Amino acid sequence: MILPEADTMLAAVTEIDGFVLACLMDASTGMVLASLQGQDGFSLPAAAAGVADIANVVSLLAARLAVEDGPEDVMVTFRDHFYLIRPVRPDPEPQILLLVILDRRRTNLAIARREIRDFCAGFAS
Repeated sequence: MILPEADTMLAAVTEIDGFVLACLMDASTGMVLASLQGQDGFSLPAAAAGVADIANVVSLLAARLAVEDGPEDVMVTFRDHFYLIRPVRPDPEPQILLLVILDRRRTNLAIARREIRDFCAGFAS
């Protein structure tokens, strides 16, 4: 973890019902900049590398579709978890992503997406 103040930076995200894990990461490399984990059982490096791959594919798709504004967020659903991926800042370089993993049974997805959006808006300002 590069940013030692992760507890303070990510505290708002940990308040989301069903919180499991959150990390800020470099989209191009998958390098974790800051992270907080609410429960064990997740490989942070594997999750970050996977998110970097997803971000790359979504970028390629947006370019092929000639989408000017890029993705707002990406959600990957698993049987037990939601993986929410959102760019922290609209600036393309360096692209910092927020990954939040949530327990699907305990999370209200609409509220979680709003809280993540608000966190990213506050972080970017």
